[in-house]
Amino acid sequence: MKSVKTTAVVLLTGAVLVLGACATGEEAANRERIRLSSEVTTVTVEHKGTGLGIDQLPIWITAYMNSGASGVEALSEYKDVYAIVAEENGTALQPLLTWVNNFNAQQQIGATINTRIASLFQANESMLPNTDEAVRSYNNAINTLVSTSYTGARKDSDWWIKQRIEERNKETETRYRAMVLYTIPKTVLNEQIAQQLKQLAEGNPELDEAFNSITTQLLQKGLDSDPNPAAAAAPAPAADTN
Repeated sequence: MKSVKTTAVVLLTGAVLVLGACATGEEAANRERIRLSSEVTTVTVEHKGTGLGIDQLPIWITAYMNSGASGVEALSEYKDVYAIVAEENGTALQPLLTWVNNFNAQQQIGATINTRIASLFQANESMLPNTDEAVRSYNNAINTLVSTSYTGARKDSDWWIKQRIEERNKETETRYRAMVLYTIPKTVLNEQIAQQLKQLAEGNPELDEAFNSITTQLLQKGLDSDPNPAAAAAPAPAADTN
């Protein structure tokens, strides 16, 4: 019996040592992460509003960086529109201003539709006939919706910011970042998508039923909010200026 107790003590002691080592390793890793993150300093040098004495970012930028396009649409002034946001980085300002002025929202609208309408199609897949042809037509419908040109989008706002990136043992980097916001009324885009779905009807009762169900849900509730693409991106730049 004594030997059994001794063995238990040894095992318990070993487990404590292992857990202690794991905890110590984890703490060390956390310290390392904190140390590394503190070595990079981002300083806002200038932004679009500097010359006007503006010291805060537009609220739509903060909303987008925190929650994606759905964050913008949650703001009271954007509750009736779909938000289409794009951003670009560069080492010089003028090319970014040219990008902002020449930005074509159509491709971004297609990407937005591709992301948001997928859940509606998935929710109605059970209505499909169990044939390869039906599945192919169903998937092609999404491609058609994405590639279609839609009207009604307008440029709402744009912003640029100049940042200085300082990191130990590296040359200081200057970076410009531009963002542009387009909006399109939800009712306008929903109706255009519904019309496209109507044209995709092929006379197959089950397939057409699925399209009709998607159209009904679309007109009643609109497109689902997009997943948050910006949540994993860099945090919104500080608005203070030097």
